[in-house]
Amino acid sequence: MNLIEELKQTEKFTYNEQLIIEFILAHTERVLHMSIYELATTTNSSTSTIVRLCQKAGNSGFKEFKIKLSRDLEVYYRNIRNIDANMPFNREDSDSMVANKIAQLTEETIYSTQTILTEKDLNQGVDLLLNAKNIMAVGVSNSFIRLTDFQTKLLRINMYIQLVHLQPEQFYLANNATKEDVAIIVSYSGNTAEMVNEAQIFTKRGTPIIAITSNLKSQLAKYATVVYPIPNNEEADFKVSTFSSQIAIEYILNVLYSCIFNRNFEKNYTSLKNTPISILKF
Repeated sequence: MNLIEELKQTEKFTYNEQLIIEFILAHTERVLHMSIYELATTTNSSTSTIVRLCQKAGNSGFKEFKIKLSRDLEVYYRNIRNIDANMPFNREDSDSMVANKIAQLTEETIYSTQTILTEKDLNQGVDLLLNAKNIMAVGVSNSFIRLTDFQTKLLRINMYIQLVHLQPEQFYLANNATKEDVAIIVSYSGNTAEMVNEAQIFTKRGTPIIAITSNLKSQLAKYATVVYPIPNNEEADFKVSTFSSQIAIEYILNVLYSCIFNRNFEKNYTSLKNTPISILKF
């Protein structure tokens, strides 16, 4: 049993020691940089109480306690797995623990998204984007922000995506599309009314659709020419934020951009290299 787990075995510690332990577990990173006197002052306890606590946990004193705590904290961070996309952290978590859990959620989301991304679909989507007369993109809320970032990236290599900031006006974007164009539609559920309506119009216009969604059986997926699936880990009832879905969407768009860039690497590299950089001179 490592030190962190041992500290959670509250029955072996006195009430005052448990109060100190609560602070240590909630502010572990901070405690590692504190002296025994600082910890005693912060927890309204005494150095002798802290020493007894350390000894009960199998250490000779506070110095050895901190060495083991640092080692076990690193191991604890490395063993964090299967983060809940809806509630990735708990109220009791320290800032450092929150940071580690969000990092782990990011890693797990990207890995899950990458494993369900096929080369066939990727090639088809990149071909559609490169051969399209016009690229149009539709999304709402956070998904629209991801598309805006994708638009900015492509603009730097002389490709332009048509985006409409006002959602009701996206109808005109779809209604003016042709079979020579391509549309990117992003919807986590794939059943958002506005996105399905635009997909219907694009389909009537004969415009190929690249869809990014977590639901392969959704209405959006049925209209799509190519579907890039993302992990379906978020629940509609309650979540801290749409961390997982937005990470996945951004990853897919970054992959598309990178593949497009790589198809004409020298040309795009030169284009970026020749981009003027503003330098503020005093």
